[in-house]
Amino acid sequence: MAVTFATYTEAQTDTELVAAQPGKLIRVLKLLVTSWGNVKITLLSDPAGAPTVALTPELHATSGKPVVLCLGRRYALATQLGKALGITTAFQVGATDHSVIVWYEVVS
Repeated sequence: MAVTFATYTEAQTDTELVAAQPGKLIRVLKLLVTSWGNVKITLLSDPAGAPTVALTPELHATSGKPVVLCLGRRYALATQLGKALGITTAFQVGATDHSVIVWYEVVS
């Protein structure tokens, strides 16, 4: 298992979180999103692709109410084969800091 994390101050569009690895799947085991305000988050497969593929619907985080997905290996969200894992975020009011932590594994 590996962990990646990032903090953003602006909305993100098709931003890569984990680089693609040829012939491998990236499986999201756990996700934590925190924010100082209201933010919508969507996890993506192939963020630079045309088209991108949403792994989640829009998830909404608000100040003091983080988004936590504890999926484990049984319910992990997987990218397409050989594709990167990415994120798109949007604010519901004004721009605010938001952080993302993803626990994942890379498998054949």
